[in-house]
Amino acid sequence: MRDQLLGDRYRLLRQLGEGGMGQVWEARDETLDRPVAVKVISLLTGGGSRGGEARARFLREARITARLQHPNIVTIHDLGETGTAENRVPFLVMELVRGEGLDVVLRRGPVDLKDAARWGAQIGDALAEAHAAGVLHRDIKPSNVLVTPSGRVKVVDFGVARAADPYATADRLTQTGFIVGTPPYMAPEQARGYPEPRSDLYALGCVLFELITGRLPFRAPDTVGYLTAHLTQEPPAASAVRAGIPPTWDDLVSTLLSKDPTHRHPDAADLAQALRRLDHVPGPGTPADAPTRPHTPPAVPVPGPGPVLPRPVPAPTFAPYRPAPSDGSPSGGTATASGTLALLCLPGLLYMVGRTIQYFQDPTAPTRLIAMNMVLGIVEAAALATGALLLFRRRPAGRRVIVAAGAPAALHGLSVSVQYQVAGGPPSVAVLAYVIGPLLAVSAVAAVVTAALPATKRWCLRLG
Repeated sequence: MRDQLLGDRYRLLRQLGEGGMGQVWEARDETLDRPVAVKVISLLTGGGSRGGEARARFLREARITARLQHPNIVTIHDLGETGTAENRVPFLVMELVRGEGLDVVLRRGPVDLKDAARWGAQIGDALAEAHAAGVLHRDIKPSNVLVTPSGRVKVVDFGVARAADPYATADRLTQTGFIVGTPPYMAPEQARGYPEPRSDLYALGCVLFELITGRLPFRAPDTVGYLTAHLTQEPPAASAVRAGIPPTWDDLVSTLLSKDPTHRHPDAADLAQALRRLDHVPGPGTPADAPTRPHTPPAVPVPGPGPVLPRPVPAPTFAPYRPAPSDGSPSGGTATASGTLALLCLPGLLYMVGRTIQYFQDPTAPTRLIAMNMVLGIVEAAALATGALLLFRRRPAGRRVIVAAGAPAALHGLSVSVQYQVAGGPPSVAVLAYVIGPLLAVSAVAAVVTAALPATKRWCLRLG
């Protein structure tokens, strides 16, 4: 395609990159005599009537994306189609950025925490602008984030992944055979086919984790492995991967990587503000008054926004960020409460088991019901003790065990009163029905609630 003229205006000069959707070229706008970047969406070439519908939808959605005007978003100048009637292919014309992608930066290893905070805040600004306009990115990853020689971040390909989905329909994100997004950075709800604005924040959390540690939060051999990890596994704490990362960074990244979108930052603007506060907190080995040096990558053309921009205006000053307590576990109180409440359930459960054994000796007693209560009590006591032990050792599995065992233990405690009144029983076990059972239920419910709190989850994820 070299030297080809697209739309009777854009002369392709050299290929800059190639991906699953197509190729990116450095080109010259012969009408305005300026350099541009052209993305040729070869994924949508041909395809008969279905292909024509997909290209028309791509161009419609690309026009919506082209309305985004922000210093941290690549500007789309033009769009169109080229090729013969049977092999039409759409293309986007964007400004050309002189700089390098974060994927190139990451090949040199982890970045300085201040750079990660500054770049992350600018990505957050770009996402806030797009989300306010009703546009999701759906494919935040290092290769879609460019850093100019002046240190300004530019986010590319807003909405391109969605627009280039040949199976998408108006009322559904995607159909069988096409995953919108990049699996190593994909939010759980996006993997299920239901993205929302906070899905982009999850992807940014993966990028930030990679920037400060030098590796992804999950490692897998293939797409299925990555999607399974995002859906079912808890990520490690960043400080467990790279020594010296402050608890404040652990808190922020683990919040972004929450499986439940409602447990993440409420929006991109809030995240950008949090990252700017982190930018004012000295990292390991960095004096509080040390000046920050601007990032100056080599001036190499890359796909995305255009000319080198002037040095950005410094971020506004926010109130000083108060770091977490010296033990690095500001949310340890909820975890301790949950474990303690789980252990407080044990005397009640064991008392119930002991009394039901005595009750079992009554020849008129409902033996099947008593036997079931005995087995349930023993299992619940063992599970709650195990969950508390794991939780005190900061194992995420402890939270899940307490939630799984605490709920039936609470129901068990409540059911004791009902069973006593319905089936009858000697006065000697009345205290079990009217005191021990209700107390057990209250303790178990409180253990479940505190174990499920996001603060307890964050405490577990900081694996020292």
